[in-house]
Amino acid sequence: MRTLEEGVEHASECWANNLNCAESVLRGVCFAQSVELTGQARKMATPFGGGVGRSEDVCGALIGGVLAIGVSLGRTSPEEDRLNSYEAAGKLYKTFQARFGSTCCKVLNKGDFKTPEHRTRCGKYVGGATRLAIQILREG
Repeated sequence: MRTLEEGVEHASECWANNLNCAESVLRGVCFAQSVELTGQARKMATPFGGGVGRSEDVCGALIGGVLAIGVSLGRTSPEEDRLNSYEAAGKLYKTFQARFGSTCCKVLNKGDFKTPEHRTRCGKYVGGATRLAIQILREG
């Protein structure tokens, strides 16, 4: 396993290299947890950018964190436990909302995908969601 800070740094590098918010958080958390993602697994985060296909609904950075929790705590068959992943994802959702004041992309991003302020503003959510998801996974 890598440090929490290495995970946050990796997510920030992904964001700086034009991966979207969900992709960056998923990759940063998995990097910290030493989870190797397949190409298909990395691709599944792409449509969540901009609050699900730029619909500006649920923040893509938050979704990336939930996806990473799923990679770590999710199940592969119905017989397996799902409650650990539910608990961790719920905790991430509530903590993210408390920290940033919303889970809605439109509120957080202010409907802005074109300015340099967008990159700065959403970069904060990428780093924050990555940090929170790693902390939650390591606490549990």
